[in-house]
Amino acid sequence: MNRFLIVTNKLKDPDNQVTDALAQYLQSKGLTAGTDINDTYDCCLALGGDGTIINTVRRLKTRDIPVLGINLGHLGFMSSIERSEINQAIDKLINGDYYIEERMMITARHIRQGTVTENEWLALNDVVINRMGFSRIVCVRAYVNDALVNTYLGDGIIIATPTGSTGYNLSAGGPIVTPEAELMVVTPICPHSLNLRSVVVSANDTVRVFVDTSRDSSPEKAVMTIDGQEPVELENGDGVEVCRSAKKAKLIRFNERGFFKVLHMKLSV
Repeated sequence: MNRFLIVTNKLKDPDNQVTDALAQYLQSKGLTAGTDINDTYDCCLALGGDGTIINTVRRLKTRDIPVLGINLGHLGFMSSIERSEINQAIDKLINGDYYIEERMMITARHIRQGTVTENEWLALNDVVINRMGFSRIVCVRAYVNDALVNTYLGDGIIIATPTGSTGYNLSAGGPIVTPEAELMVVTPICPHSLNLRSVVVSANDTVRVFVDTSRDSSPEKAVMTIDGQEPVELENGDGVEVCRSAKKAKLIRFNERGFFKVLHMKLSV
């Protein structure tokens, strides 16, 4: 690796102190550092938190560039290193002492009047459908491969990847899934029933969720959110189709920090 793209969350490094020090260290090693995402790079260094990594992966969706997440935030489940480990990590990249972990991504498509539209979105973490603003509870119908799973009354529903299982899905009571798994987790958000739990489906399945117009309890609009970053308004009767994407995220990892070690470190705080 010789050319490095640096993507920084300005809220986490407002004075560019970490970013400038990283760029200077790369240059001291005879390496090239840049910030123009349209240029050609061997690796991307994402400085921030999980949201920064997710946003970076989605922005690089047409480019086959591995991403090293550098945690400048709090939890940082997806980050490989902390800010104090930056120089050591660069040395390991130079020496080839790393591996690339591929993460499953999902594609969401909008359904209107029973037809799948051309609008689609790529997600690394999750697709969330929930009530908008101060509206009352929303009613959604969830299908897997055209078979009805359940009708949920509550705040909405999450369709998460294994990567997203430690995000909103975890907060909503869903299971934690190892990142290399190939599956999706469907988790209701605050359901108005005590016996509704998450459903785990194959990565080869297709999940469809419709905003139900048959109940007076959901006359309001709902909203679909992609990775917590991109909201899309849904009208009553609209649906969302979610399936595995052909695109995979590539995250740089180091051997001494496995998933369960990170999980223990983050969740035991």
